[in-house]
Amino acid sequence: MNVLPQIKAGPFGDWWFNIGAQWWFSVKHDCFQKAGQDIISNISLDNFGPVFIVADAEATQEILGNRVRFPKPTEVYFILELYGRNVVTTEGDIWRSHRRIAAPSFSDSNNRLVCQETGVVVSSLFEQWKDKEKIHYDNVNDLTMSLTLMVICSAGFGVHVPWEDEAAPSGHRLTFKSAVRGVSDGLMLKIGVPDKIMPWFKRTAHIQEAFEELHQYMKEMVKERSKSYRDYSDLFSNLIEANEAEEGQKLTNEELIGNIFIFLIAGHETTAHTLAFCLGLLALYPEVQEKLYKHTVEHVADVHGIPTYSELPNLTYLEAVFNESLRLFPPVTIIPKRSAFDTTLRTVNTKGEPVVVPIPKGAIFNIATAGIHYNPRYWKNPHEFKPERFLGDWPKHAFVPVLYGCEVMHRSQVCGNRNAGCSQPDCPELSS
Repeated sequence: MNVLPQIKAGPFGDWWFNIGAQWWFSVKHDCFQKAGQDIISNISLDNFGPVFIVADAEATQEILGNRVRFPKPTEVYFILELYGRNVVTTEGDIWRSHRRIAAPSFSDSNNRLVCQETGVVVSSLFEQWKDKEKIHYDNVNDLTMSLTLMVICSAGFGVHVPWEDEAAPSGHRLTFKSAVRGVSDGLMLKIGVPDKIMPWFKRTAHIQEAFEELHQYMKEMVKERSKSYRDYSDLFSNLIEANEAEEGQKLTNEELIGNIFIFLIAGHETTAHTLAFCLGLLALYPEVQEKLYKHTVEHVADVHGIPTYSELPNLTYLEAVFNESLRLFPPVTIIPKRSAFDTTLRTVNTKGEPVVVPIPKGAIFNIATAGIHYNPRYWKNPHEFKPERFLGDWPKHAFVPVLYGCEVMHRSQVCGNRNAGCSQPDCPELSS
């Protein structure tokens, strides 16, 4: 086994030190190339045990496809139980109970709703822009964060919100939109800062208020829609309906809220960033932008309107552009798993020779998505932006951009992939 090289430090030579998950994106596949194979090991200075870093697509599919041999290390995910247990933070029988109730909510009708609501939101944005000679954003994330937030509010919760700010309703300090935005923007601070310290500073106090307000909104929705969920078609109501129909152990109200939080709030920022990266790449590569424009005009009946749901599967180059953006900038950089038994994984070294890696029971795996996405064994000239690589035959097993969340629900419509849904390999938390 190879000691993972990270930051070179003088007398330490090739002993490097891991400084966080984003470091894995910055090095991409380089450290695996240096180590000589696509499964390498880390040592821990805090007795955490052996950690294996994986950039081998075949080994990744084996790990993700076998929950018995390779379960989630649930202690890593407890921080995401901000509102209650959910399909991401649980494992075993409890996870199966959550999955059984949550999975039906991600259906063709829900995808259709996301498509419809995205069209409404984008149309209202264009209406705001129509009399302006120039549209300027210092940071394109300001645009994409607002756009995805509004789709989440409508398709996820059945709450339609305007682009302009409005007054909070009676009994609330924040509007629903402001609460969702505050929770999404402040997620990492909420996870990292103790509750007792949150009120001490203006920024964290606002985040705490947003979490409290969103919790109150969702509790009110659960109470209201438990009696009238058939009148709604949003994801939250579909989840309540599936829970009401469950003959076995039902989810508690807090678990319902915990799941909707994971599916939508946790996916807000990653979805917005994916859109932003895509727009940035199109700006840098005008020839791709022009090709995408011509492809869209060719396959959309109303070139001045919004593509219909039935037209989305025809927009194959649009999907290729988004897939290539996700390959270059995967929202999730590390996917942790644990070995439940003494086992082995197979890979190859840089010479193409087979290598068997012994894995002890209890070892942690970190699947490095950027390591896979930039691995030249699967992707020719991996640092190039080339959407055409996703047309025709391409290595689907080496594409793991969205995991442990359902921001793919939004991507399936924005990218034109009618069948993206939440299935392997995109969302294993909802697959069997």
